[in-house]
Amino acid sequence: MNSFLKTNAKNCRWMSEPSSWSLKEEKLVLTTEEETDFWRKTHYGFERMNAHVFYQEIVGDFEMEVALKMEDPSSLYDQAGLVVMVSENCWLKTSLEFRMDGPSYLGSVVTNNGYSDWATRNYPSAWAAAPLAFKVKRTNGDYQIWAKSKADGETGQYEQLRIARLHEDDHDQPIRIGLYACSPSKNASFTTTFHSWKVQMEVK
Repeated sequence: MNSFLKTNAKNCRWMSEPSSWSLKEEKLVLTTEEETDFWRKTHYGFERMNAHVFYQEIVGDFEMEVALKMEDPSSLYDQAGLVVMVSENCWLKTSLEFRMDGPSYLGSVVTNNGYSDWATRNYPSAWAAAPLAFKVKRTNGDYQIWAKSKADGETGQYEQLRIARLHEDDHDQPIRIGLYACSPSKNASFTTTFHSWKVQMEVK
């Protein structure tokens, strides 16, 4: 896989660039700003499209993965992971979402026709600052999503979280792929270190 943080960082752009970030030694470190998120309409009745995303546009099938560490999550739904965006009405994200009370969530949001859905599995909040990795694979407009953790002696094997479809994805148009983090709560902020962001094109 090609290391995007080593060879392609100069070609990447920001959506909702955070005030505090740095890129050195193949690591992207960013600190989130309050009331940032990706969510459309469903259940909660609000829409927010201002998460911090470091992205590049690509065309074609791909597989990407990233290792990350949420250094100090502390507020409800602090999150960091991978995002794929066809348009504001059609996108997906996968991440750890932090909760102070009860377990955190490891999962994904898939948005079609401007409505988001949310699939999760419980993840111990005590492990929220442990190393994590996420992987997304696109083949002909279908997406497979995985995650893995080495926290507390886990095996470190990828577990499948989801298979999904993005309805606007016609496979030939440019799409945005990237790293994202956000803090939906008021007065919230935390820092994430992303490293080993790798992308392989034209996968089968």
